[in-house]
Amino acid sequence: MLDQVRSSDYVIWIVALLLYVWDSAILLSPRHLLLVEAGRRRFSPVFTESPFTISGRVLAFCPLALPFRGAFIAPWGQRWADASALGAALDAVEELRGSLPVVRALATWAFLLLFVLGPALTLSMGPNAAVVYTAIAVYPTALAAIVVLWCQRRSLRLTTARAAWLSLDLLVCPAFLPNLVRKITTPHPIAADGAQVLFAGAAALVKEEFLARLESRAGDLIDEASADEPAQEQLRAYLATVKAAQ
Repeated sequence: MLDQVRSSDYVIWIVALLLYVWDSAILLSPRHLLLVEAGRRRFSPVFTESPFTISGRVLAFCPLALPFRGAFIAPWGQRWADASALGAALDAVEELRGSLPVVRALATWAFLLLFVLGPALTLSMGPNAAVVYTAIAVYPTALAAIVVLWCQRRSLRLTTARAAWLSLDLLVCPAFLPNLVRKITTPHPIAADGAQVLFAGAAALVKEEFLARLESRAGDLIDEASADEPAQEQLRAYLATVKAAQ
């Protein structure tokens, strides 16, 4: 009985974690991939050989333990851009990333409050005190984030409607606050092929692993397009381009 009571003490943090995980989920077209920041002009792909799909869309998650990292959606299977167009696309990404330091700090702080401090206070002080003290810290953080959204709205590329929606989102459910960086970056897809963007700065091992997964995914699409010979040839030509760039 005592173990059950102690387990129930953490229900609120488990619910917050589930909300955070749910909010991190993204449904992508089969011809899109998720690129997570890994440094200046470098990305790490969220791309699996056999993805879980819902109604034909691929389910992907942003890195749950790294709330300070943004994620960008990019297409794959497209004609590769020339050097100037690729540079312009990467410059646009870097410009947005340069506006994110305060947002990153607030998202990371909220993550620590909800998933480190909250459970730790529950262990030492009990659930009631833990919820009160965590809320005292979380809600001012949410308010600070809302102020930042409106003050930096233009540099963060937020419309008035989007800024208002995010503000309401954070007030209603502070568990969404650790995802704030991704809520800002994912609505702005990269205007270049995802594999080309990845290969522009990725290490050899990352390229090798990505290519293996890409060949598997492209092979499935080629099989599905058995009645569409031009589509099959386009995918084969695309794979040849990616292999040549490795």
